Amino acid sequence: MNLIVKGIFALAVIALVTLFPASAESATISIDSVEAFPGESFSVGLWMTDNTEDLSAMTIPLRYNNPFLTLDSVSFAGTILANGFSGVVDLNPAGQSLRISYIIDDFTTPLPIISTSQGLLATLHFTLGQGASPELIAIDSIFSDSVIYFGGKEIHFWSRVEFSDPTGTYVIYPGFTPGAIKVMISTAIDDEFDNLLPTAYALAQNYPNPFNPSTSIDYSLPRAGYISLKVFNVIGQEVATLYEGFRVAGNYRVEFQASDKPSGIYFYRLTHQDGSETKKMLLLK
Repeated sequence: MNLIVKGIFALAVIALVTLFPASAESATISIDSVEAFPGESFSVGLWMTDNTEDLSAMTIPLRYNNPFLTLDSVSFAGTILANGFSGVVDLNPAGQSLRISYIIDDFTTPLPIISTSQGLLATLHFTLGQGASPELIAIDSIFSDSVIYFGGKEIHFWSRVEFSDPTGTYVIYPGFTPGAIKVMISTAIDDEFDNLLPTAYALAQNYPNPFNPSTSIDYSLPRAGYISLKVFNVIGQEVATLYEGFRVAGNYRVEFQASDKPSGIYFYRLTHQDGSETKKMLLLK
C-alpha cells in the first residue's frame, strides 16, 4: 500500500470512526517546548504518556503559525511505531499544518495493535528563519468540524486528535498539551560566552558519594536534542527517571532523592543521540 493510498485510507478511517461511540480520555499527547535562535534548525518531540488502551490507529492534526517557521520533515525513528503499522504524514506548508497518523499496513485477523503506556510518536524537524522576532510560537492541535448533508442527514467530519480501539468501533480522545518555540535573540554578551558551551557529552560523578538520602548529578550537552537520565539498581531495574525530553546545549544539575530506596549500589545513565554514559554510586543508610 503506497503512501498516497495510506493517506487516503487514514482520512477515511477517521471519517468513519466518528460515526461510532467515543470512550473517555485514556492518554495524554504532548509536544516539547524548546528554545531556538533565528537561522537555527532544531527538533521537537511528539509524545504519548499515561496510555491505558490498546490502539489500532491514531491521527494527530497539528498547527503552527509563524511566517518564519518552516517544517522541514517528520521522522518516526525511535518511536513506538510497531510492526504492522506505518506512519503517514500529510503536510500543508501553505496552511502551516500537518496531520500525523499511525495506520495498519494490511488487514489481518486479529488486527495488529500498539500496546504501550508511553513513548515518542514522531519528531518534527523545523528551521527558524533569520527574520524571526523574540516571541513564543505555539504548536497546538487542530479541532474543527465540517458538515455535509447526505440523504437529508447532517454528517460531521471532525479534525481532532483521535485514537481507535482494536475493533475499530470506538474513538478514544486523548488529552493534549501544546508545545511552544521560544524565539531567542543573540546579544553581544551571549557571543562572549559562546566558548563556555560544552564541547562534548559528559556525565560527572555524583556528589556526595556515598550519599544519604540525596545526591547531585552534573551533566553537559554540546548540542540540543532528546536525552534521558535514569537510575537503575544492580539487577538492571529502572528505579527513577531524573529527566527525559528535549534539552538545549548547556550544563545541567539534577538531584537524586533516594529516601525511599534501600542501601546499595546504583547506576545512573545519560542517554543521548550519540550514545550513552553510565556511572556508579553508593547509597548508605
